Amino acid sequence: MLPWKKYWLIMPLLSFVLSLAAQPAKIEMTEPSGKKPYTSLDVNNDPARFQFAIVTDRTGGLRPGVFQEGVDKLNLLQPEFVMSVGDLIEGYTTDREELIRQWEEFDGLVEGLDMPFFYVPGNHDITNPVMADLWQERLGPSYYHFVYQDVLFLCLNSEDQARGSGRGTIADEQFDYIQKTLEEVQDVKWTLVFVHQPLWNQKAETLRWPEVEQLLANRPHTVFAGHRHNYEKFFRNNNKYFMLGTTGGGSRLRGPQFGEFDHVVWVTMTEEGPIIANLLLDGIWDEDVATEESKAFIKEILKSKTVQVEPIFQEGNEFAEIKTTVKIRNDQDIPLEVRFSEGFSWDLVGSLEKESLIIAPNSVEEIPLLISGRKEVKLGKDLRPIKLKVELSYKLGEKQGITIPTTLLLKPQQKLYIEQNIPVQVDGNLQEWPELPYTFIPEDHPGLQLDYQLAEDGEYLYLGALVQDDEINTDTARSVWGQDNIGWVLSGLPLSKSFLTRGNNWYRQESGIRITPANSTYPSKTYLSEGTPADAQFICQEVEGGYVLEAAVPISWIQEQQGESWKSVRINFLMDDVDQDFQKGERFFAFPDWRRDDNILGSGTFFRK
Repeated sequence: MLPWKKYWLIMPLLSFVLSLAAQPAKIEMTEPSGKKPYTSLDVNNDPARFQFAIVTDRTGGLRPGVFQEGVDKLNLLQPEFVMSVGDLIEGYTTDREELIRQWEEFDGLVEGLDMPFFYVPGNHDITNPVMADLWQERLGPSYYHFVYQDVLFLCLNSEDQARGSGRGTIADEQFDYIQKTLEEVQDVKWTLVFVHQPLWNQKAETLRWPEVEQLLANRPHTVFAGHRHNYEKFFRNNNKYFMLGTTGGGSRLRGPQFGEFDHVVWVTMTEEGPIIANLLLDGIWDEDVATEESKAFIKEILKSKTVQVEPIFQEGNEFAEIKTTVKIRNDQDIPLEVRFSEGFSWDLVGSLEKESLIIAPNSVEEIPLLISGRKEVKLGKDLRPIKLKVELSYKLGEKQGITIPTTLLLKPQQKLYIEQNIPVQVDGNLQEWPELPYTFIPEDHPGLQLDYQLAEDGEYLYLGALVQDDEINTDTARSVWGQDNIGWVLSGLPLSKSFLTRGNNWYRQESGIRITPANSTYPSKTYLSEGTPADAQFICQEVEGGYVLEAAVPISWIQEQQGESWKSVRINFLMDDVDQDFQKGERFFAFPDWRRDDNILGSGTFFRK
């Protein structure tokens, strides 16, 4: 029997027994007549209080070992039970055997807990009918409730229509259950709601979630969700709502003020409501670790591109010493303190005129930066960049200060060019391409190579690529990224903006595609980003020794962002390479992933001739 099920039956009995034994213990001692070496003998042991823990997203970029560490630390803390908010397995497949393997792996982890564990489904747990049926078979209901110590625990299923990430719902049948439960269980001191996707904070229609909030409005309640891998506290519906971070899921881990950390949530339930403590695997923070206000301020700073250094492009492969500037914009009404430091590079040295400064409100400072070679170096992939570290510090009030760390990777890069007037037909045949001069060979991965080129004819921007792969593994029953595939991310913004893009919100502003190679057994499977123009053309076809990609993006899409006399585009190719059993895959980028901290400013920029 699974962990939460064996406690389901004894929970009411346990609550009854505890109520009978709810006599607070007292300290017995002979009190001294004068001064006392203590503050009080009123021990903080109210029998109406209890403590439980919450774990959050384990998957969606699983980092092995983190969730196990959370289990080990929960056994040290000894909560009465552990709740979850979903994304427990990687999922996103119809392969039943693989799903069973993933569930058995996860069940093995939570069986190591000394206390009950309650399952809640996330989009990685239920994404299709096969996964929904397996949940029912292994775990029973996907939404349920229980009462403990006069508190209602309402566990919901934001995946009841399996619409995927950012499209969670509460459909009619589940709403009827919620309504009936809240009507029948009214005499409780608090209601706690657990759901995976933060349905109060998504663009897609959530069906009946607004009505659920209306049902909750007249009772004290708290809502816990996960999904975004980013902690944030909200105050809505006259109560607190929490979007939790990660317990092993993908995260940039920039720290508490960014809401990016691995944690378990420690909840102490009192007569006045829950007291929240975020137990980071490396520290403890209170519930105000990241509020709507502080997150909005940080978001505004990041959006304003406070720190800017324009990328440097040079002809050929000879390095020449160059002088540029670091521009710092303070668009806030409070002073900004800036501190610089430089990470070591074996190849380049950066010299700044100032190591720190204070920038007045609503002003701009420019600091000269000289880049020189530590030795004789050449341009290219092997040239190691300067790591310019910048700390931005703001004082928001008497108690709250925010420090935002930023690291910029900068190096002179070869100027890459788009070929002109190649008569391309998007048919999967590369014969009309005179050459594919640009090559990417992943390190420590023999048998895989990417050769590519860009061209334009005034109507379309063309992409041609040949992947040499000694083992191609595809299966349309799997997700695009669960099999061999190639893709790109393309920014049509002018250079003054494109070099700043980090692919925020999963490249929704850029054109992005993932496509698997078609063969006689399986057709191509594709994924398109929201920013991809509807009239883009693409084909991916298996050939001897690998596969071919050809694509055409309308020049009009670029002109909408740059104007008629557009100058450049920024592109990155990526490949997923999986093994024969589809158990292990690796992802490779032709240039460092723009979303990550090893992004090099302006990498992948191609210029018109």
